[in-house]
Amino acid sequence: MADCFDDKAGIVSSITEWGSWYQTMDDVTIKVTVPLNTKGRDVSIIIQPNLISCSVFKELKFKGNVYASIIPDESTWTVEDEDNIRIIRIMLCKCNKTPESCWKSLLTDSYPADVVTYDEMQKRMLQERFQKDHPGFDFSKAEVSGNYQNGGPNLDI
Repeated sequence: MADCFDDKAGIVSSITEWGSWYQTMDDVTIKVTVPLNTKGRDVSIIIQPNLISCSVFKELKFKGNVYASIIPDESTWTVEDEDNIRIIRIMLCKCNKTPESCWKSLLTDSYPADVVTYDEMQKRMLQERFQKDHPGFDFSKAEVSGNYQNGGPNLDI
């Protein structure tokens, strides 16, 4: 469901010195730009419930405590070619899969989304929530305003 929604609505990325990261209600995706000659054997990724580290050619790109808990056994990484560059794509499966779980930063002390990007991430996750709650409608181009922080209004009746 999220993949189809992502294709229609697009993604909101936070840019870093090594690449970018973005999120959906279900997961956080990290894209690390690497040299074109990078192979899987050149990469070391450690994914634990509260920690991630990424090294390429034994050079540490980032390491630290993730913003919120993840499920390591459902998280994965790949080396891919995308738009004439090589990237490492790391997909972290969130433990808390709700719009309220919008991460403000990738790590607890590093790589925060700027205010505008975080605002757009929250709007995007609220659209995703509405799409999951109402699969017969297309919310990918909906304008979101008003109460969208922290997952939007509680619509339980």
